[in-house]
Amino acid sequence: MNAFHDPELDDVLKDDDLRHIASMLKAASTPEPPLDEAFRTGLRRQLMNEAWSMTQGRNSWWRRVLAPPALAWAGATAGLLLIASLVITNALQQPGGFDRVVIHGNVDGNRSVALQQPILVSFNQPMDHPSTEHAVQITPATTVTFSWEANTLAVQPASGNLAPNTQYQVTIGPEAKTATGKKVAAPQTITFVTQPPVAATPSPTPRATPANVLGEKQLAPLAGASLLKGQWSADSSTLYAIDGNGALKVVPANGGGVTLIAPDGVTSLAISPAGDRLAYIRNDRIEVLTFASGQTEAVAPTPAPTLVGWAKDKLLWAAVDGIDTRAGDGSTQHLGQLPTAGVAAWVSIAPDGTHASYTQDGKLFVLDLGTGKSAQLGQADTAFASWSPTGHQVMYSTADSLIVADTQGVTQATLPRGDASWSAQDAILLGGDTNLYQVRPDATNLTKLASGTYRSPLWAPNGTTFAFLRGGSLWLATAPALPPQPTALDQAANVVDSFMKARVNGDATVAGTFLDDNAKKAYAGGGLNLIVNGDPKLSRTYNLTQVVVGTDPDSVLFVVRLVFTHGKIDVTDQEENLTLIRDSTTKQFVIDQATAGARHELGKGAEVVSVDVQSDTVKITFDSDLDPGTTNEGVMIVDSKGKQLDATVNYANRTVTLSGLNLKEGSQYRLVVLTTVRDVLGQNIASEYDLDVLGPSKRHGNNKNVTTPSPSPSPVPAA
Repeated sequence: MNAFHDPELDDVLKDDDLRHIASMLKAASTPEPPLDEAFRTGLRRQLMNEAWSMTQGRNSWWRRVLAPPALAWAGATAGLLLIASLVITNALQQPGGFDRVVIHGNVDGNRSVALQQPILVSFNQPMDHPSTEHAVQITPATTVTFSWEANTLAVQPASGNLAPNTQYQVTIGPEAKTATGKKVAAPQTITFVTQPPVAATPSPTPRATPANVLGEKQLAPLAGASLLKGQWSADSSTLYAIDGNGALKVVPANGGGVTLIAPDGVTSLAISPAGDRLAYIRNDRIEVLTFASGQTEAVAPTPAPTLVGWAKDKLLWAAVDGIDTRAGDGSTQHLGQLPTAGVAAWVSIAPDGTHASYTQDGKLFVLDLGTGKSAQLGQADTAFASWSPTGHQVMYSTADSLIVADTQGVTQATLPRGDASWSAQDAILLGGDTNLYQVRPDATNLTKLASGTYRSPLWAPNGTTFAFLRGGSLWLATAPALPPQPTALDQAANVVDSFMKARVNGDATVAGTFLDDNAKKAYAGGGLNLIVNGDPKLSRTYNLTQVVVGTDPDSVLFVVRLVFTHGKIDVTDQEENLTLIRDSTTKQFVIDQATAGARHELGKGAEVVSVDVQSDTVKITFDSDLDPGTTNEGVMIVDSKGKQLDATVNYANRTVTLSGLNLKEGSQYRLVVLTTVRDVLGQNIASEYDLDVLGPSKRHGNNKNVTTPSPSPSPVPAA
């Protein structure tokens, strides 16, 4: 076929007439260039198998229909070679034939391309590799590497991944040549849009498999205590507990020897938020132990204290006349007072020292120490159970259930009744004489952990270890983790995503359901358009940055980019600043504030496509590969007065990282990208880019405190 000689096929065709027919078919013209060698080998194998099946093991239909046998041979051979010719012709005649180079991209037109996706450019015929690679133009400016697989060119960013939230255009210019030297008739472009960056998933902390389900072990006897009065050290290594005789003991979690701080008379204790001091009430006075020095300071207020606590670094105590603290001059400062009517008594001081609970004539109340206002918890016959780790919520028990409420007394969730402890990881243990349960504060993921006695469970700060009472002794156990809880950022992002999808679809009714009255006014006032019509059209949106800015209630700030497209090309984008708050009744996020941000023309230099703000680090991702020498002085953070903050600048993989910062929670800052920043092709950004950001909350969106554990305090033996 086309001067191709196959001795094995000639060996099958012994007859002169067959050889003559075969030679005529071989002389037939077929398209150039010649077949790929792998395809030719596979086709030859298929044809030879077919030839042998026609001549061995059965009488072919040629022999039954045609005579003499030689004529049957000729017909079979002619049919076989005709099939081969058609197969070869069809294989070579791809779309466009060889008169026109046809280019196809695996991601062409896709508007949600994964960042790890290679760009594959397929040609309908063999290409000259050097000229084709030289003809590749990619915007935004990106350093790439090339590799070939047959007629497919793989274009891979040198950094490994594509930039997020970016429209790419990959053009094969006319200088590209085929293997036979023909030039591409006209430039051909592949256009696509990438996905947002993938959020980092924290690696789970491995846990040793306990010998029993919870890894329970007895730590120390507590002289028949029926209620666990204690507090953990910040690093979860040590528990300070009051036993049934009023002795204050230091109990290591690893089962080491117990140390005695005070032999008797202790009624209340509290460790400072910094973990450096322990305050306890003994014999009607407060003793404050400083762990670093081992020194104890005595405070003897009048009337005698009944409860002790902390508000940041200030010592608080409760007495019959109210809640007091020490002023800067050492005098007593009055913070709150019990009602004068009826019979009233203090029950507990919140962990943050801003609220306290008390009873009055059999009813339970929460007092705001800042305003002096009280809120009743439930009706009659309620009992205090526990605070949330932040003190922003409280739990109390009724005859048949446990209620989670805010400090205004508004019910948030109803849980099964039990001895409750609330962890910093938002898991609640419910203990008792028969069973142990674990549940989320919103009553989801209720899980039975074990059967048996688990009185007064007390979570350690690490959120995995807990102490409890059994038979008058102190025990330790480890609880399995509950399924991950969506963070406030995740929940708010879902609302923003649904809101923006409705706007892209032109559905004002659905979009309006995500707005509260404040936000509706913002979109009705003329500064913002809820639905954008005309050309260029709103084609997509993405979140440029997001940060938790408040926790009571949860509030999250988003900067969203609206991208406008003319034809297939993104031409401009518009930023909007959205503040979402969690509704106190529905617990769902709603958009409360909306303002217009900057507008940019696209395709005129590098563009910022993602900003990640942490208290100590800000990461700015661009759509283009940058000239590293221009980033050190061209990207910065300034404070509200315009003063540049000291930071270490690093550049890698399109991302500029500013580290060594100390952004204050809720404070105003500005990210500045100067026009001196340029991409690897030497093009400077078109205009200075500014983005106002807020210092992030120290608490994560899933209501977890961000703290650095303090070393375990050294116990001081009793005198």
